[in-house]
Amino acid sequence: MTGQNSPQTTLILGVGNIIMGDEGFGVHVVQRLKELNLNDNSIRIEEGGVGGFNLLGSLEGMKRLIVVDVMMTDIKPGEVCLFRPGPDLAEPGKRIISFHQVGVLELVQMWSLLGYEPEVFFLVTRPEKLEWGTELSAPVRSAATKAVSLLEKMCHDNFARLERSLETCSS
Repeated sequence: MTGQNSPQTTLILGVGNIIMGDEGFGVHVVQRLKELNLNDNSIRIEEGGVGGFNLLGSLEGMKRLIVVDVMMTDIKPGEVCLFRPGPDLAEPGKRIISFHQVGVLELVQMWSLLGYEPEVFFLVTRPEKLEWGTELSAPVRSAATKAVSLLEKMCHDNFARLERSLETCSS
């Protein structure tokens, strides 16, 4: 880990709607990470929730962004996948007609336009259920435990093994 006066270089951003069951996966993960007191000034752990445009300033000075979220992929609920998004990554069928519909993928594109170009990674699971409630389904709770463990290991080795942890995810 880096020293006390080092600038923050990695943002772990948990996104999702905490009152829509598995949609809150990213927020649950970063809440648990915060409890670990990683005590590293080079890492910032932030709950993004459904912040939309409010998150635009979050990347200032960051060299690495790890977005923790749910995604409709071919993996099973309960599994996690870490990947680097390609330039064509988009939510299938999504058409933005209001500023309230801005999601994390659009924010990553906007950050680039503003001159913030950190390395971007996604750590995702597939939701089992998206319905009103604050609890994660059993498989997604298991995925949260796996995600916390993986991120904790990455933080402790200062992300040295990040590239080796990348997987191919279908979306």
